[in-house]
Amino acid sequence: MIKAVVMDMDGTLLDSHDNIPQKTKEALISLEKQGVKLILASGRNQRRLIGIAHELKMDEFGGYFIEIDGIAYSDLYKNERFLLHQMDKKEIEDIFSYLMTHCEVQACTEQTLYTFIPKELYSIKKKERIERNLGEEFPWTGGPWTWNFDMRKAYEEIIYVQSVDEVDGKINKLQIMDTDETILRLYEDLNQRFYKKFEFFRTSHRQIEILPYGYSKGFTLKRLMDQNNWAKEEVLAFGDGENDVSLFEQVENSFAMGQAEQYVKDRAKYVTLSNDEEGIYKALQQLKLVD
Repeated sequence: MIKAVVMDMDGTLLDSHDNIPQKTKEALISLEKQGVKLILASGRNQRRLIGIAHELKMDEFGGYFIEIDGIAYSDLYKNERFLLHQMDKKEIEDIFSYLMTHCEVQACTEQTLYTFIPKELYSIKKKERIERNLGEEFPWTGGPWTWNFDMRKAYEEIIYVQSVDEVDGKINKLQIMDTDETILRLYEDLNQRFYKKFEFFRTSHRQIEILPYGYSKGFTLKRLMDQNNWAKEEVLAFGDGENDVSLFEQVENSFAMGQAEQYVKDRAKYVTLSNDEEGIYKALQQLKLVD
């Protein structure tokens, strides 16, 4: 019997227009009515998850967030949130300074996004801003799919910095954005240069998220499973990125989305359709959990 369904957000629960497909939404709410708990597991923070939770009626039925790739989690039934680990400036000084010579780098705190953007990226960003007709108030921060990505819903303040010395407060994670080629090269380099100091996850072709060593979505999922006495066969996992593989490792039944890279597909038990083809709904049908 399935007692919980854990899902990544971008590229998994959400389609390419940032919406929950209708059949998937109806199926998940149907499972909640039967007592199944939903867990949203994302690189996003609580601010960017709460709207999706309301849409799925998780505030009514309970459920959990695994936030910031496992750095925090929230119990929606109890209205409690737990931060498991944050980094101080000293911990990130070397890697932040190193990354500034290669790509855009962002330090994410609870309230503020500190961003360094190399001068050579501004011409690319300006071109995209014109093509997308973005206003002057639109942030210059990059994202996993575009050179200009709006993070104002996630953070109260976005501060552009020229040095790691300008970063203030406790840091939840770092994230970097650049071209596919640069990200691939940096992923290999960072895993060697900072071995066992941080966790590195490619969340898209153009983005790497950097967490304290030992933390992941799977790490926090295991914590929730222990708290609720859920066995591996009682939790179903869905994901499309490398940071979702740690979820697969904790459960008996896991699904990679159809558009996921082969690395992710190889580590899931099953492969379903893409996030634009009701992949989660089709998987739930396959397991005969919904009609």
